[in-house]
Amino acid sequence: MEKNYLEKIIAESIKIGTIQTLKSLGLLPEVITISQAEKMYGKRLIKEWRDKAWIKFYPAKNKERGRYYVKRSEVETAASMLDIHNKVPDNIIQQLIQA
Repeated sequence: MEKNYLEKIIAESIKIGTIQTLKSLGLLPEVITISQAEKMYGKRLIKEWRDKAWIKFYPAKNKERGRYYVKRSEVETAASMLDIHNKVPDNIIQQLIQA
């Protein structure tokens, strides 16, 4: 059972690493608008993640595109954190941290 949880954590870590690599290579933009983030994950989750301080809204230099933007890496990390937390019970997370 614990092995399955560990596999899910590793899979999410690989996803985050892939996004970071694509961003570093210039194949994926780091900056996305709030509306793009909301289309990807929904308004409720973006608000929840901002309230939990998992993501930040940064002031945009180009006000025509929007007043604020978010970093893709923060949004993807928040999504992974949410996904892992939903799949892995807190007691298993604590056991994995202590191992």
